[in-house]
Amino acid sequence: MALIQEVKDGKFVEDTSESSSTGKGGKKKNVDNTMGQDQFLQLLVAQMQYQDPLEPTSNTEWVAQMATFSMVESLNNMQQAFDKQSANDLVGKYVFINDGDNGFVRGKVDFITKQDGKTKLSVNDKLYDLDQLDTVSDQEYYEGAILANDLHKLIQLLPSENNLTVSDAGLVKSAREEYEKLTETQKKFVEKADLDKLRALETKMDALKATEFTGSVGQLPSVGEIESADTETLITYNAQFADTAKLYEGLTESQRKKVAEQTIKQYENVKQALETASKKAGLTTEGSGDDAENDVAALLQKILEELKAQNKPETENPDDAGSEEGEDSSESTEGTANS
Repeated sequence: MALIQEVKDGKFVEDTSESSSTGKGGKKKNVDNTMGQDQFLQLLVAQMQYQDPLEPTSNTEWVAQMATFSMVESLNNMQQAFDKQSANDLVGKYVFINDGDNGFVRGKVDFITKQDGKTKLSVNDKLYDLDQLDTVSDQEYYEGAILANDLHKLIQLLPSENNLTVSDAGLVKSAREEYEKLTETQKKFVEKADLDKLRALETKMDALKATEFTGSVGQLPSVGEIESADTETLITYNAQFADTAKLYEGLTESQRKKVAEQTIKQYENVKQALETASKKAGLTTEGSGDDAENDVAALLQKILEELKAQNKPETENPDDAGSEEGEDSSESTEGTANS
């Protein structure tokens, strides 16, 4: 390897001429002024070769320089061993790699290898320089960052507060469930803007759900209409109330608090009136839409039985029929005996 500076008679030759620092065309050369292990050894040999024979360098100085050289070599070996050990410790760890313009790559280190004198990390079946390593994390940290990113994407899919409708209740609920799955440490990765949007949507959804239930209660019959209704009308009322009951059961505690007390009282009064009237008519009101279907089936069966009863011919007195049957039987017996 060529020397950076010329050594003559054991001394550096200072060359200030422009030709020594420029190449062809007058362009400056990029000279690496970093002192490496090989350069240090060449300087030491040059110093020994060109020392003044009349005033030779003392053995103490040689020993000191050799010790310095040995120390540099040892430190270099230690650094290489440390880098290798550090790289080995990364195997199985979750890391974030800075891939430049492509952003960050996340994954687990499968193995390490050497290419062109550089340590390479294998992440997601691709090799990256050790210098590109940005973050090393444990599994909880790694999963938290990923889950927070997934939650961010989910919240971005949600409509704005002004465009929110009752049909979006499932999406809002799913976003909240995904957030609650995170540990306390992982929740710290969630952006404040995402959490603020989710809370605002939940507040708006509570109001929408409460309004929907209030409107459904307003469509229910009054207590007076229920008390004067016939069987068929009661079945219709029960089916209508079942839909309202589903809305009520689907309300959360926060949503029920937004419903007016008068609406809740009206709901309970209608429920009580339907139960009382249905019992008198022999119908059931417990449950949901399935019971309403059963009531319809029961009513049809009842009507069918009435029709059968109306079309059934009148039969004679059972006692008379029995006596006649007895007489016929006796006559038959006597005829048999005579024969």
